Amino acid sequence: MKTLPAAALACLLMVAVNGWAKDRAAPIPKGTQVGVVNLLDPEVMHYHAANDSKDSFVKIQSVAWSVQDMLDAALKEQMEPLGLAVLPLAPSDSLLRSREDCFVNAALANGLPRKCTQTLAELASSAGVSNLVVMAPGLNNSDHAGGNRIDGVTEYMRGWGLLTRERAGGKDKPTLFNEIELLFVTVTPDGVSLRARQWGGVLTSQWQNYTVPADQKQIPADQLDQLQPAYAAMLSRQAKGLLEQVRVE
Repeated sequence: MKTLPAAALACLLMVAVNGWAKDRAAPIPKGTQVGVVNLLDPEVMHYHAANDSKDSFVKIQSVAWSVQDMLDAALKEQMEPLGLAVLPLAPSDSLLRSREDCFVNAALANGLPRKCTQTLAELASSAGVSNLVVMAPGLNNSDHAGGNRIDGVTEYMRGWGLLTRERAGGKDKPTLFNEIELLFVTVTPDGVSLRARQWGGVLTSQWQNYTVPADQKQIPADQLDQLQPAYAAMLSRQAKGLLEQVRVE
């Protein structure tokens, strides 16, 4: 793989484009490698809605899943029939540091924040690619979800998680939510642009075989592992929606 010429990179960093490119961008040639970057932590956020609000809680639990592998598998399923190749990339330190400002707290429906394009350009250049797919956590708010935010749940819900309700007791089937962003970013000598965006918050599922644990604030790891196929399925649907927005020659 060849890296972008230094002159092109310099131009690209100075003339970063903030906005959507899907309507005016040239098609991507078949055989193109697409860098795939994960910024989502391996964790599940549990929000419990109690009858008395003072007993409600938010708990974050780590999981042992390889989120990068889940993302790669979901994208390969959609990209390979189009003639595109997945190239897994480790996020740079600067991209990790900018995650909150550039993705979590950004109104990505309006395009990429201009201050964030240089980091993406540098990552693409170092990997010798011109296209990236970035997965990052989003929030349950209007900037990310528009009118599709989940009512009755804090807007700080992010990433993968579940919602339980006390009023249903043991009959409750928790709602699994998917508050993440998938972004298809194109890097050219003219700048960095957002070619496609797929918000995952519209995808939900139910934990059908859920049983109330002894301590609801600490769901056992093996019980949480039951959720991995459900989140993988939602991610696959999200990847399909993303690639449907991308033209390939």
